[in-house]
Amino acid sequence: MAKTIKTGLVLQGGGALGAYQWGAIKAFEEQSSFDPCIVTGVSIGAINAAVYLSGGVEALDTLWTTIQMRVNPFLPQSWQAKESKIANPNMYYINPFFLASPLTALNIYDLAPFWGLLEKLIDIQKLNSLETKLVVEAVNVETGDLVPFSNHDKDGISLDKIVASMSIPPNFPAVKVDNNYYWDGGLFANMPLAPAINYLEAIEGHNIERELLIINLFRKNAAMPTNIDQISNRIKELMFESKLALDNRTFAAMDSYIDLIHKIDAVLPADSPIKQEPAYQKLMNHKKINKHTVLQYEAEGVEGTDDFTPAAMNLRFRTGYRDALTTLSQKNQLSYSFI
Repeated sequence: MAKTIKTGLVLQGGGALGAYQWGAIKAFEEQSSFDPCIVTGVSIGAINAAVYLSGGVEALDTLWTTIQMRVNPFLPQSWQAKESKIANPNMYYINPFFLASPLTALNIYDLAPFWGLLEKLIDIQKLNSLETKLVVEAVNVETGDLVPFSNHDKDGISLDKIVASMSIPPNFPAVKVDNNYYWDGGLFANMPLAPAINYLEAIEGHNIERELLIINLFRKNAAMPTNIDQISNRIKELMFESKLALDNRTFAAMDSYIDLIHKIDAVLPADSPIKQEPAYQKLMNHKKINKHTVLQYEAEGVEGTDDFTPAAMNLRFRTGYRDALTTLSQKNQLSYSFI
């Protein structure tokens, strides 16, 4: 009997680099019966997740073509890439209070255009009625806690919770949700693996194959910096990249623990008091993640996070699309595969 595949899609944060995720998701949608049971995201990954689940690839197409900067024929590409540091007309503009009093302003940019765009692209009512689980993460500014928001929560998901996940300071203002203020979840953890793993583990059944598809935007390896600007960029890359090497060891260790606890369970008497221990039962509830595949964007580093030029967008989209097709062509690969 064929196994039922349950897929978790995990989307990392990375600003304009998120166009790579757009291309990858489009390829998966076109080439396979892609139907994740959970999608998790942080920062731009949260935006991509919400837009995709609300309106499909067509909504993602609209999102990324809308926030793309116009070509300026009078400027070289390297200069055009810096234009969005001033403003992106369909996403953000300089906060007037920052211009008037930069030392007392709380944020550099105003996200009003992006709020308006997301209101058109994201159907909150639809998201809250979906069987597919959406989880976005943000950091409570005052407590420092990483907080997950989901469409399966009692009060559901909302646009402010989604935007909170991408409100990176000091660029964007903290977002108030209920009585708390939140910043970009990537400040705490830029790869929302835990909620996806927990959800997949909770799925019962003996004929289930659990898989994770992770789309990573920050490169791990880069050349030695040769100036202060490059050093600053490299620091940000190391801060925000996902530390997946550690995650690989964690997956391998967890699999060995799961095998061990089931061997122990097989030799324990049925009436053993150990089997009644809450900690033992919790261990028995863990499930293996049978496969996790990582698409890794390597073409550029953190300097590309605010480059919304058409050339950069097209590069990321094409690369994500290509890498996803490569993944689909290797469907018979072993567990723990990387692109």
